[in-house]
Amino acid sequence: MKPSRKYLSLPIISLQEGQQIGYVKNLILDPSTKALAAIVVDTKGFFKDQRIIPYSKVISVGEDAITIDKESHVEKTSSLPELLDLVKEKLTIIGTKMVTETGKTLGIAQEYYVDPETGTITQIEISGGKLEGILSGKAWIPAEYIMTIGHDVIISQKGSENALTVADKGLSDSFKNLMHSTSHLASETTHTLSNYFKKGKSKAAVAPAQDKELVILPETDTTPQTKEGDTEISITKEPLG
Repeated sequence: MKPSRKYLSLPIISLQEGQQIGYVKNLILDPSTKALAAIVVDTKGFFKDQRIIPYSKVISVGEDAITIDKESHVEKTSSLPELLDLVKEKLTIIGTKMVTETGKTLGIAQEYYVDPETGTITQIEISGGKLEGILSGKAWIPAEYIMTIGHDVIISQKGSENALTVADKGLSDSFKNLMHSTSHLASETTHTLSNYFKKGKSKAAVAPAQDKELVILPETDTTPQTKEGDTEISITKEPLG
C-alpha cells in the first residue's frame, strides 16, 4: 500500500516515447468507488492546458516514477466529461473530520493509503480523536468501513471505532518518556526508603544494651573520728593481789 503523499511530485514517463511528460501535481478522488479516478499532471510547460491521466491508463507506480503506455494518454480535462465534475469538485480526504453514523467523532484524517495497481483506497489514517487510547497518537480504519467521503465530513459505519488499529495506545513519545521517568524515579525512591528502614530495624535488633555510667564513690574512713574536746583516757589495769 502506498501513502497518497508518496505519489506527489513523482515523474511521469511514457514508455513508447521514452519521455518524461511531467510530475504528479494532484490526485483526483472518486467518492463513489473510494478510489483514485485520475492523476493531475504538472507538465512544467510541456502542455499549455491542464492535463490529466485516467488512473486506468497507469501502467505502474514505482518508488521513483509512474509509467504510462504513451503520451496520448495524457488528455485535456475538457475531453473527459466523466472526470470533469470530479476535477472541479476537488475532493480531499486529508484534513477532513471522520464521524460514525451514530455521531461519534473518530478524529481527523491525516493520510490515506492506496493500492497502486487498482487505485483503490485501502485505509485511512486518523489522529486527534476523543476515543480512549487516542490522545496524540494515530489510528487506522479500513476503507470498507467508510460509507461517505464528503467535503466536510467522512462518515464511517456504526461501531467502526471497534475496527480501529491504534498505534501505541495514542500516547506520544514525550508523554511515554515522562511516565517512564516518573515510574523509574518512584521505584528507586521506594527501594531506597525500604532499604533504609530495613537497615534501621536490623541495627535496633542487634545493638547491645548501652553501658550504664559507673559511679565511683570516694573511700570512707571507718575509724571513728574523735570529737574536738574529747580526751582520750588511758586505763591501766593493776595486777590483783
